[in-house]
Amino acid sequence: MTGPGMKTVRIHTTLALLLGLVFARSAFGAAIDDRISEQKKQLALLNKRIEYHSKELAQAKKKEKSYLRELSVFDHRVKQSESQIELLDLQIEKNEDEIARLNEDIGVHQKKVDELRAMLAQRYVAIYKYSGVSDLNVLLSANDLADLNNMTYLLKRLSRQDENVVEELKNEILALETDKLNQEKTQGELVMRKKKRERERESNTRAGAQRRELLERIDKEKSVHLAAMKEIEEDQRALQKKVDELLKKRAAERAAARKNNPSAPVPTPHSGKFIWPVPDRRITSNFGMRVHPKFRTRSQHSGIDIGSPKGTPIKAAGNGEVIFTGWLRGYGQVVIIDHGGGYSTVYAHMSKILTDEGQAVKTGTLIGQVGQTGVATGPHLHFEVRVNGKAQNPLRYL
Repeated sequence: MTGPGMKTVRIHTTLALLLGLVFARSAFGAAIDDRISEQKKQLALLNKRIEYHSKELAQAKKKEKSYLRELSVFDHRVKQSESQIELLDLQIEKNEDEIARLNEDIGVHQKKVDELRAMLAQRYVAIYKYSGVSDLNVLLSANDLADLNNMTYLLKRLSRQDENVVEELKNEILALETDKLNQEKTQGELVMRKKKRERERESNTRAGAQRRELLERIDKEKSVHLAAMKEIEEDQRALQKKVDELLKKRAAERAAARKNNPSAPVPTPHSGKFIWPVPDRRITSNFGMRVHPKFRTRSQHSGIDIGSPKGTPIKAAGNGEVIFTGWLRGYGQVVIIDHGGGYSTVYAHMSKILTDEGQAVKTGTLIGQVGQTGVATGPHLHFEVRVNGKAQNPLRYL
């Protein structure tokens, strides 16, 4: 037999279960929403960069063809589609979690609806069977006025309980129907996003193919190669200028800080010894003069290239402060760290930057991942050690 006490226990149990699910999922939902928000910011930044480099390319074409600017646009398109795919992956994960949650909620609401319907069915059978005679018999069996008042009160409570059960059933049915509608809507979003992800993957493949074709042209056609070499030399000078400016600015900031606070401790000068920034130690291109095997052109290589799979973690080679993060034509995604004492390190061709300008880093701090952005035919890390802004052979310091 089901009494009011048992009903209350069931309601409390159901509420506890629902609350537990809500709190557990709210924590997960907040985490994935934060990741989605961050990915949207990255995508917006990439869209701005594509717009900037596309305009730069259009202006350059009016004067002379710029192969590295064109390569930079392809780089950004590849990164844009990769970022869009990551965003869609997160949104799909959220949709799938939402569908799983709705399935559980639908099960809970359906079970409650079945229980309430069964309870009301028993009451309706009793009402139909006795047609109110039982209530009259109860009242006539009262021994005195107080007994009659108690019985009247209990019958009213029973009637109100029936009304409450009906109202609860209405609410559960409404919740069930709402969950089913939300489930249908979320399922539609999931299908749409999966189709969009597939289109983005195709776009990523096309942009990657265009990038490879341009790199092959630079490597195979002498006129294109010579034009690209000229741009690469310009990029090396631009990097030199960038490092000089950043170090000069940082030195001025340190001098101003010491002037404002003469008693502040002076940082310990860097020893000039660095760890390898990636686990691999396979050097694919050494520091110094490089000669092209086909065209015999000579170019200065200001660092070493360390072959590593795409996505390999890149770590700070020493203690210091990140003074630059961003894109540099020819170098792709770049991080520059000032280690003090005139020492700085450069990390280029990254697939992802995982640090921010102004961040203090320790030896071994994760700062990014290996990639092949910029003029890079395969995944590797271009690593430089600079002393007072001038590039040195990194092998002397590792």
